[in-house]
Amino acid sequence: MTDLLLPHFIIIGAMKSGTTTLYRHLDEHPDVDMSRDKETDFFVSEKNWSRGLGWYSNQFSRADAVRGEASPNYSKSRDFPGVAERMAQVCPDVKLIYILRDPIDRAQSQFHHGVFMGALSPDLNDFQSKHEYAHILDGSLYAEQLETYLQYFRKEAILILDFAELVRAPQAVMDKVTAHIGVAARPLSNADARNDSAEISRVPAPILRFAQSPFGRRAAGLVGRSTRDRIRDALALRPSRKPPVFPDGLRMSFADDLRADAQKLRAMTGLSFPTWSV
Repeated sequence: MTDLLLPHFIIIGAMKSGTTTLYRHLDEHPDVDMSRDKETDFFVSEKNWSRGLGWYSNQFSRADAVRGEASPNYSKSRDFPGVAERMAQVCPDVKLIYILRDPIDRAQSQFHHGVFMGALSPDLNDFQSKHEYAHILDGSLYAEQLETYLQYFRKEAILILDFAELVRAPQAVMDKVTAHIGVAARPLSNADARNDSAEISRVPAPILRFAQSPFGRRAAGLVGRSTRDRIRDALALRPSRKPPVFPDGLRMSFADDLRADAQKLRAMTGLSFPTWSV
């Protein structure tokens, strides 16, 4: 294992909460080596765990850098259990970064993302009783996800961030991140947050489905990040598709199911998350 290139830090989520923005900012740092694929999903047994440590090591290219990756599926313990345990076995000293967003706004954004990707139907009839509702809810149960990691990692190893702060004061948040992972602070070249959903809404759905297929993912792995970005930007030339309606009643249902977890998170972390709706 000593010859393998393994990460020094991992952004574990949450989905639709700024993980792409963190990845992009860190990828520009000269002392940081981010994984070739933004979301390796290596520690998810249902995805890439079976590919082995050699495949994971090949996601990184620099032995002289602080290495990291970002996979929001790492904080979806309901559907992807065992991630924290596998991570602790392979990288026991890894630093973790968990960026969080208003739990209801995050759920709504994930729903829109799923519809744009063709993975979810915009039909909300009896949605609260479906697996998809429970799956989206799980991504916003931050205290529950954090408890899973605290079984295997020290509290000091996990940096908790608020997406609202990343939007309001990106440099200050990135200074916290660089201090946490042990590299020098660096002025941001572009402080704007990356809005993946806005881009995705402009790419035709059949292309998005192909990109998420096993063949599409393998094809994407053959080209560099900058080339993939240029291809994606070129495809995102159509007018944005309008996001489906997210009714007030559904927001209220999520609020009822998330309120206790949000309060528990505040008690666990000592953070107030003042802009959150729950």
